[in-house]
Parts: sequence; C-alpha cells; structure tokens
Amino acid sequence: MSSPTQTFGFLFIWFSYQVNAANFRQSSPLIVEENSDVEITCSHDDSSLIIMLWYQHKRDTNSMTLIGYGYENSQSYEGEFEKEYKLTRKNIVEGALKILKTNPSHSAVYFCAASTQ
Repeated sequence: MSSPTQTFGFLFIWFSYQVNAANFRQSSPLIVEENSDVEITCSHDDSSLIIMLWYQHKRDTNSMTLIGYGYENSQSYEGEFEKEYKLTRKNIVEGALKILKTNPSHSAVYFCAASTQ
C-alpha cells in the first residue's frame, strides 16, 4: 500500500519596521472583602497612547470582556458595567478601575491596555 505524497509550499516575506513598546504598571493582585470598594490602578510611559481600556477575564473562560475605555476626560462603558464599575483617569498616562461594592461575581483578573485610537 503506498502513501500519498504531500507537497507544501512556504512563502516567507520579511518586513522591516521598528516596534515601540510602552511599559505598563498595574496594581498587585488583591483579595478583598465582600461589599468593599476596590481600586485597581494602571499607568504607562507613552503619552501618545491616549485611550485606556479595561478588560475582565473570568475563570473558566477563554476570552476577555471589555469593561470600558476612555480618554483623559471622558469614559465609556460596555453594557451593564457602568452600574458596578467606575473608570477614572488622573492624566493621559494614569488611570484606575474601581469596582463598587464587590461581590463573588467580580472574581476575575483585570487588565488595562492603551491605544492611540
């Protein structure tokens, strides 16, 4: 019995460009008591990144959920998040996510990110 022969072709394209990376600093992990307000801070070192975004990753899920995003003076929330979370910006490179009256449903890993647009 003969096995089928398979032929694979590879296309290699080289793009040369410079990548600039921002350095982020976020609050340390927290374990909190129920019904407390918790603030998670985030800062970065790139003033061209004018939008700060906050994500939630809950256990047993393969995706992150966008909580909201904002500029220095205005914040936008996704869905019902505005009822339990508050986004703030101290300036263009510093912001915070506040979880209001924590409960077990808030258990998650929270991430901040930043973008130029």
